[in-house]
Amino acid sequence: MQRFFFLLLLSAVLWPLCSQAQQEHYPHLTLWSRVQIAKEPNPNWNFVGTFFLRRQNNFNENRYNPLNNPLMIGGQMLITHRNTQNTVWVHIAQLSYMVSNQLLGKPADFNVPIGKEIRYAGGVEFNQEVNEKLTFRQRFLQELRFFKANDFQPVGRVRGRANVRYQLTPFVSANAVTEILVHDPPLIRGQKPFRFHQLWVGGSLLWSLSERVNLETGYTFIHGRRTNIVEFDEQNVLNLHLSVDI
Repeated sequence: MQRFFFLLLLSAVLWPLCSQAQQEHYPHLTLWSRVQIAKEPNPNWNFVGTFFLRRQNNFNENRYNPLNNPLMIGGQMLITHRNTQNTVWVHIAQLSYMVSNQLLGKPADFNVPIGKEIRYAGGVEFNQEVNEKLTFRQRFLQELRFFKANDFQPVGRVRGRANVRYQLTPFVSANAVTEILVHDPPLIRGQKPFRFHQLWVGGSLLWSLSERVNLETGYTFIHGRRTNIVEFDEQNVLNLHLSVDI
């Protein structure tokens, strides 16, 4: 639980630091949707496949329609091992492939080429079930990202996430999350090591539609710095996630 409050405190400290140097910031309304299929052959192993689709508004047409323009499409595979006590989850491999469009904040963004990325991530997640209703989780991942625009040379990023979930009823749970993303080596040429990238703060409701099907609806605010210039994107993300256990 100490790790949870450490990440929460770090988020509060980083927010004014990463905001004070803003030169330009661009607001966005986006929709992040995904369908997730999970298989748990035994209590120690979990395999997850995910398809995700993201859309964004177009400030030239309608700032309040998150379906105007494409943002990202992709897929992901995750292999996780859990200890017998279900307190430590080791994410052995998270492999993703994504085709992404630039967030549209200014006219020049319409000319940015479509990007392609292959991503590997691995790390550890700590699970603390305080009681039958309240759960704390903290996750730390190291990513290696391979962009077509960077000749598929590896680029590093580390991310730390704190999550709390509370079961409101047998069928509905409330979820709150904060996540910090920081660039670390290996770096894109000219980039400073351990430079702030993004800060996420959000909440959601998890709806148990059946024993094996869950729907998550929520909102996330993402404050992120652009890669090569001191400009910031501020995403207002609507989340719609469907998960199925097989």
